[in-house]
Amino acid sequence: MSVHPAMTFLPSRRSFRGHRWRAPALPWLTWVAVTMAIVIDTSGRVGLGPVSLSAFISLGVMAVLIALAPLVVGAGLATVPLPLLLFYGFVVVRLVFAPNPDGLQNAAILTMFTFGIAFSARSATVEIAGATLRVFAGVGVLVAVLFAVGSVSGADVYMTRAFALTALVLLSAAVVLPPADLLARAAPFVIVGAIVLSLSRTASAISILMLVGLVVRLRRGHRILLACGAVTGVALATWALLSTFAPLRDRFLVGDNAVEVGGLAINTSGRSALWEAVSQNAMHAPFLGHGPGSAVVFVTERFGGITQPHNEYLRVLHDEGLVGLVPFVLGCLLVLIRVVKRIARTDQPIHWAALFALTATLAAAATDNVLVYPFVLLPAAVLIGLSLGLPVDLSAGSKTTGKRTRARRDRADELTGVLR
Repeated sequence: MSVHPAMTFLPSRRSFRGHRWRAPALPWLTWVAVTMAIVIDTSGRVGLGPVSLSAFISLGVMAVLIALAPLVVGAGLATVPLPLLLFYGFVVVRLVFAPNPDGLQNAAILTMFTFGIAFSARSATVEIAGATLRVFAGVGVLVAVLFAVGSVSGADVYMTRAFALTALVLLSAAVVLPPADLLARAAPFVIVGAIVLSLSRTASAISILMLVGLVVRLRRGHRILLACGAVTGVALATWALLSTFAPLRDRFLVGDNAVEVGGLAINTSGRSALWEAVSQNAMHAPFLGHGPGSAVVFVTERFGGITQPHNEYLRVLHDEGLVGLVPFVLGCLLVLIRVVKRIARTDQPIHWAALFALTATLAAAATDNVLVYPFVLLPAAVLIGLSLGLPVDLSAGSKTTGKRTRARRDRADELTGVLR
């Protein structure tokens, strides 16, 4: 019997005749990412002298990753595109010569993203990838319920924007789970519902669009037609939602209406003036930038109550200039290309999850501050690293490793209860 590619990653939690599936031990960094995804921004509300608990944890994780960096020299770091490594090195060098608290925090989170990919790739296996997707989907449901209950009861469990952006990464894992149980079937809709409830415009739009990704649960031959139908369904659902849910409609259409799309004025909540000011100031140092953390300083001094640029591409341009922006964008594109290549060869769920997580994060970066959110970037780095750490073609192998490859396939089939 042929085996659907998704199932080799995602064994059922149920027992089957003669066997009982046991979840593999997940790497320590994955559990750090899970913890951050559960806590989200709540640790930022706890002060530890001059810094918050969130900043303290970020610096601690950065220190541990740097101390353990020799472990990923070679195969681990090789999964991170060279332009992304050059961008990271440039940020660190700039920070050494012009240290400041905001720049240090930015570097800490960038360290999590860069080395998070490398460490996750180093420990990537078929079993760990599948277990991670299940855990992320479960955490997504947990934080979605916590946020929804808090919203209804009036308790601010999470900041809305922080929750919505974190939930997007967790949703990336949920949409690719084969519908083998209630968790897998319900998780995408529970998470999307909570994101829409947050009234976060960018995250809501991305999450609704990501529901189209549910078609990857099907075999390749059945996807194209259903994807077209799903896009139509998503468009109709979005129209119905905006027509009937006034709070969300007002978030899009009531405000400064600074951007016009297809004759429809879109509210940017004052971001257009903010972006213009940041871009103009960036042109005073277009090549090398003003240094890590400088965008925060500029925005705070210029706008008072606003402390972030709400556009990560402008942040990078302002802080690191074109010398930083070009390798950053190129590095992200190379990651996308590598992930897509794996999708084309193996069609495994972990690769789809990595693709959704990265594209959602890059899309949200145009209007939000994802590069300074460790609870967004570290979970995304784990998914990306697991994808890049697996071989491009799982069936490829030399004659000397053929038996090992067949044994790995047999073990994967055994875990799913599927007999060849």
